Order: sequence, then structure tokens, then C-alpha cells
Amino acid sequence: WALYGHLDSKSIKGKAPGNKVKKGQVLGRLGNIHENGGWTSPHVHFQLSANPPKTHDMPGVVSSIDRPKAMVNYPDPRVVLGMLY
Repeated sequence: WALYGHLDSKSIKGKAPGNKVKKGQVLGRLGNIHENGGWTSPHVHFQLSANPPKTHDMPGVVSSIDRPKAMVNYPDPRVVLGMLY
């Protein structure tokens, strides 16, 4: 499962979990400040999950105590995307 957070809500209408994605297909557009968690700089969160999410969201930050379990359930996206920074 993959989460693309802070996307423009209009750009993702008609998309649903399980939809097929083609290479080069636009998945969505960056959201404005209100869809971007209040951040003024547009950005997207890409997060992986080994388990189907229960809602439209996944935990982005966990405590250090929960980190080992979180790294199993939510693998580092650099495994897929390569080095980001």
C-alpha cells in the first residue's frame, strides 16, 4: 500500500484504493496550504505500508519506542524511490 499525502483533493477525485496505475500517469497534484498540513511550501508525503490502512491516513511520526515495529509495518520509502536527500 502507498500513501501520497497532501495532494489536492480535486486532483484525486475518482481514484480509489486498488486502482491500477500506469507508468507516467499523474496520480495527483500538490495541495494548497489547507491540504498541506498548514505548511507554506508545497510538498507530498510518500509512505509505504505492509498492511492495508484502516482509513485514508497512516501514522507519519511514531515514538522511538514504537519505531522498530513501525519500520516493519511502514518500510522506508527510499527502498522503492532510492535516496531522496
